Amino acid sequence: MIRVILLLLMLSIPVIARQENSEIDRLIAQAWEYYEKGRYLKMKELSQTILEKSKEAGYPKGIAEGYYYLGVAYYSIGDRAKALEYANRALEFTDRYKNYRWRTYAITLAGEILRSLRRYDEALSQFKKALEVIKENNNKKMLPAGYVNVANIYYEMGDFKKALQYYRKGYDSARNIELRKSYLALTAYNLGLINYRMKKCPKAVKYLEEAHRIYSEIGDTTSTAQSAYYMAKGLYRQGKKNEALTVLQTNIEIARKAGLWKQYRRLIKKIKN
Repeated sequence: MIRVILLLLMLSIPVIARQENSEIDRLIAQAWEYYEKGRYLKMKELSQTILEKSKEAGYPKGIAEGYYYLGVAYYSIGDRAKALEYANRALEFTDRYKNYRWRTYAITLAGEILRSLRRYDEALSQFKKALEVIKENNNKKMLPAGYVNVANIYYEMGDFKKALQYYRKGYDSARNIELRKSYLALTAYNLGLINYRMKKCPKAVKYLEEAHRIYSEIGDTTSTAQSAYYMAKGLYRQGKKNEALTVLQTNIEIARKAGLWKQYRRLIKKIKN
């Protein structure tokens, strides 16, 4: 499965607030901690408080992030209708200000919700809009996510040629800057998977090897196991059975921890027959 890379909260850049709004900023930071810990209901409750306090204080940053965080929280809980409602509120609010980061986050969130609803044409429009805003403001750290989000939609629409073009741009832009290792791994993983789908197996294996190495380094067990699985499939499709078996057998324990042992077992059986 293709992996999603969102701007969401992960690329948020702290803004120095006036002294009277420091408490709201503290709550925003706490809401982010709830998100990281998967405590989405607590995040939702706190985000509502952030929104209310920010409206009372006339604090635009808090209002923008309050709407946005509520959208993220509802999306994480699984209430897509509410999530889209708050993403749209964030978009309406950010229309009044020239803060492109707020606007980009809101557009991206709306795009991801629409993607999850399989409203692909609308999602593609949002993600392309976000990409243009990122380019206009020359934000290199946001650029990989911008490209990959567009690529994901083309992938899910079955347009692998365009998906490949955007994945490649995302990968190249990620390699040229200092970015979280997990982002580079994700772009390499998606690039490997799209090449595998297009039966370009040598290229697929090359990118999946890179993803596997990075995921192993950062200790992401599930992603390590998944990248190894598709790496083995790419090798097997090239007729390299022994190499494919070696990859699977080397990663068996990781696959067990990730709950992917059955997939591994089926592929091992297929290769041996």
